[in-house]
Amino acid sequence: MNEKILLVDDEPNILTAYSRTLRRQFTLSTATCGAEALKIMASDGPFAVIVSDMRMPEMNGLQLLTTVKEKHPETVRVMLTGNADQQTAIDAVNHGDVFRFLNKPCPPEPMANTLNLAIKQHQLITAEKDLLENTLKGSIEALSEILQLTNPEVFGRTTKIKTLMKACAEAMKLDDIWALETIAMLCQLGYVALPCDLVSKATNPSTLSKEESNQFYQHSRLASDLIGKIPRMEDIARSIRYQNNHFDGSGPALDNLKGKDLPIGARLLKAILDFDTFETGGLDAALALAKLQSNANIYDPDVLTAFANTIAVSSEKQVKEVSVTALNPGMALAQDIHTRNGMLLACKGQPITTSLSERLTNFWRNGNISEKINVQF
Repeated sequence: MNEKILLVDDEPNILTAYSRTLRRQFTLSTATCGAEALKIMASDGPFAVIVSDMRMPEMNGLQLLTTVKEKHPETVRVMLTGNADQQTAIDAVNHGDVFRFLNKPCPPEPMANTLNLAIKQHQLITAEKDLLENTLKGSIEALSEILQLTNPEVFGRTTKIKTLMKACAEAMKLDDIWALETIAMLCQLGYVALPCDLVSKATNPSTLSKEESNQFYQHSRLASDLIGKIPRMEDIARSIRYQNNHFDGSGPALDNLKGKDLPIGARLLKAILDFDTFETGGLDAALALAKLQSNANIYDPDVLTAFANTIAVSSEKQVKEVSVTALNPGMALAQDIHTRNGMLLACKGQPITTSLSERLTNFWRNGNISEKINVQF
């Protein structure tokens, strides 16, 4: 089998015995303490399964498996202990989310059976992740691209939001980047239920009347309700629902949720969307960031710090004028693209995709746009 298994026990003789009897069936690594196990998982992973003894010095098995659950959630966790009391089993399941609980001494045959079952469980977990990250994500990306092409004024900012979301998440060392990117791509889906003039006016929220503001901020609830109907998208829907909530509880809050009770996706979206609104309103990146920082109580301070670092990095992109026929993936528009009669085709910040490149080329060949376009790369 290609799946790797890590055995952790402070008794080297036990590790040697398991290695000798199981090495022909499984790809095994061993560690004699929790710290060594975490180091091996970080350097030699991913591991499909970890089997840990309960009673070990400095870091016991429960503490180790709880940490593994946080840092390597796809690794299936098995507890091995000679202390078969009920509370140990309860804690192992509730805190370490343990797949199986085995008593020492555990003969090779039941250990091998458990490892085979754990590997199958790992395959189910990774298969579901592949479905979410590839199949579902690909479908969402296709939907997002169609929306950008058909209504760039409303959805043209989606890719910029996604790019900033990914950069901030990486700066904060967050997991499930794909889920956060999906949140960014779908956060404006509720706009389809709003009048276009209201969406346009909302680029400057201070101009909205109280009635208009109440109507506009319902878009997050509408999008959340739509997305929540898709299996496995409940957490994504929740982040989208609370995207307008302020960290300190002020503003157009839904359900009075605030602070760290807000999903991290919602806290990221709040800073990113406000930054984009300020830029759309005419501020450059430095002034838009300064405006965020002047209202710091509205945002999660950790998000604001990561976002400031992200803007410093993203501002280093170069701008170059190229021919429409020379557009390639990896570039992004550095300007809005309008037809000669004023129709918006694509927004500043949109990445060059195959479909967008073909669309712009067709409009240029028909004489509706200029040949030269400013892009970032």
